Amino acid sequence: MTSQRKNSTILINQEAYGTLVLIQNQILSKFTRLMNEKEAKISEESGYFKGEPMPYAYTFAPYGKRNQETIKNAKKGDRIDILKDNQVIGHIIVSSIFKLCNITHSIFRARDIELPENQRAGEFAVSGEFVIYEDDLRQIKQNIHDLIKQKNIKKVTALMLTADPFHRLHERLVRMTIDKADITILFLIRTFGSDGRLSFDLRKRTLELFRDNFLPRERVIIVPFENTYLFSDHINPVLECLAAHNFGATKLVVGQNHGGIGMFYDDNQANTVLDKYAKDLDLDIIIMPELVYCNQCRTIVSIKTCPHGQHHHIKYHPQTLKELLFEGIIPPAILMRKEISSMILSELFPNKFKNLQKIYDDLFPNSGILESHSQREFYEELMRLYQTTSLT
Repeated sequence: MTSQRKNSTILINQEAYGTLVLIQNQILSKFTRLMNEKEAKISEESGYFKGEPMPYAYTFAPYGKRNQETIKNAKKGDRIDILKDNQVIGHIIVSSIFKLCNITHSIFRARDIELPENQRAGEFAVSGEFVIYEDDLRQIKQNIHDLIKQKNIKKVTALMLTADPFHRLHERLVRMTIDKADITILFLIRTFGSDGRLSFDLRKRTLELFRDNFLPRERVIIVPFENTYLFSDHINPVLECLAAHNFGATKLVVGQNHGGIGMFYDDNQANTVLDKYAKDLDLDIIIMPELVYCNQCRTIVSIKTCPHGQHHHIKYHPQTLKELLFEGIIPPAILMRKEISSMILSELFPNKFKNLQKIYDDLFPNSGILESHSQREFYEELMRLYQTTSLT
């Protein structure tokens, strides 16, 4: 029976919430509890738990004086409410309390970056069963598993994207992935920090626009990892393997310059630190070569197959593309699809033009019927003019 203790609450931030959701949905392993001291030690010493790869222990020691007081005063069987933004979003049934010895091995500290003070781990950890009440990922994951089972799908390929911004190389990579899969899962990952970043919602909408209008929609599933930074900037490729596998993927595609894969060559064969996990999970890891636009080949090519030198290659630097967008400049169509760059610019600069209708009517042909147009339509038509070559 669960005991009742007054004011037994823990406050968490979005990152901790996102990690709890991943654990609850068996996205990183089949284990769904917060670990006790003995369980954590097994994971830390072997990198495995109950036959599964587990590079990080599920140890939960929330930072803060109030949180630590709650944990230290808790007894076995107590219920601790989990608060986020002053709302109760879940609860923990306490199994044990212990002093956390290996902070860096905790899944809640798996991001290899310097964390701000309010995200550091506390001294004491709590173990036990927990529940997060609102959980969008649960239904998405279940829908994917149901689809795989109902249609007896054998080839499921996963691709992790930041899409910040979504450009032509992403398009090529996605299409190459779809060609060799029954269904493709596109994981949209959250990036750490907001300065110089496109919002997660905007990146999601650009990805949905591309899927809905330029891909076989029924073969592409978008999974938004909106509430966790664990996959930020691809710093934890092992976790990407685990997530892809537990969503039902049989293959994971990563780029040659993917952060953290530790690529090396042995006997002229490419190897990565992921090879061991790929074998454990029966997951094919595909390392894609670097892609560029060659102005001699006049298309997107692999640097391994293009005979022309770097002086003919146009590279796709996300930061440079964003600098153009943040300055209100629409990137050339060989870099970004006009429908996507138009969506981004209209979001970044709402109501930029005082008399958009007049500018639109003066620049572009029309049927003589007065029609209102959005900024997004304006940017798309402007790009069509840029692409007109008869007078150049």
